[in-house]
Amino acid sequence: MSEKNQNNKLDKKLLESNPVMGSLMVPIAIVLVGALIIFGVTKMLSNDHSYKDLVHEMKSKTFGNKWIAALELSKVISAGAIEEEDIPWVVENLKDVYRTSVDPRTRDFVVVAIGALGNEGGLPVLESALKDKNHPEINFHAMVALSKMPKGILFNWDLVKSFLGRDDAALTQVTILTLATHEVKDTENLFVDQLKSELGFTVRYAAATALIAYKNDEAKKTINEILMLNDESLGKRLTVQEIRGLKYNVLTALKKYGWNEMSPSVEKMINIEKDIKVVSLAKEVLNSLK
Repeated sequence: MSEKNQNNKLDKKLLESNPVMGSLMVPIAIVLVGALIIFGVTKMLSNDHSYKDLVHEMKSKTFGNKWIAALELSKVISAGAIEEEDIPWVVENLKDVYRTSVDPRTRDFVVVAIGALGNEGGLPVLESALKDKNHPEINFHAMVALSKMPKGILFNWDLVKSFLGRDDAALTQVTILTLATHEVKDTENLFVDQLKSELGFTVRYAAATALIAYKNDEAKKTINEILMLNDESLGKRLTVQEIRGLKYNVLTALKKYGWNEMSPSVEKMINIEKDIKVVSLAKEVLNSLK
């Protein structure tokens, strides 16, 4: 499998499910599968490598493919195999690897590993990664990693906001997610602007869901559009599972922020919705809004 195909699969997985909010989803575990071709030969690090081994291999001057160790480390971290007391040590070493690595693949997977850790000690790396003007994939994964950091962190949020002007749908989506997740101030108007985005429906859906926190009337039309989605919507560009996920996110946000004015929309959806699981959640949300 080529590196490009692996990155495309990773980007798709990162946008398939969202445990937080919005029409963006970032999985808690990032797991990449498949063969990695190195010097024309398929090679994978053995599963018995500990995270300490992987860190040492990344830092080894003789290890020619540090990015593979970084990839493997991200999988180990996602599996929860890092001992709590060793997390600061891992973070410090990842920071050093990022700073000294020329290969963008290594830096990219270091960013993924930092995101999997969710430790704010890695924030300096994420800021550096967001300032990388030559590698949009690193920008994307840095934004994903930032969205998974603890709430209340201190960060250069103006740098994050600047990505809303990029001509990149996936990056714009994850930027909206990150700003909304961390409840960054002065973002309402930025989200409103994205309701008219020409980058596609996914950006509009992300912006509308983020605006539920503000109970912004301009988001109502798009929210209703999401609630009325069916398996024929958008030329079948969304699966049943994706549509369910979008509706779950909207309904959960409506309940969380108590937007009572949307009760008629939820009730209307219940009357036509075919997905039993969505109907069950919608009824629960409707009761909470009354």
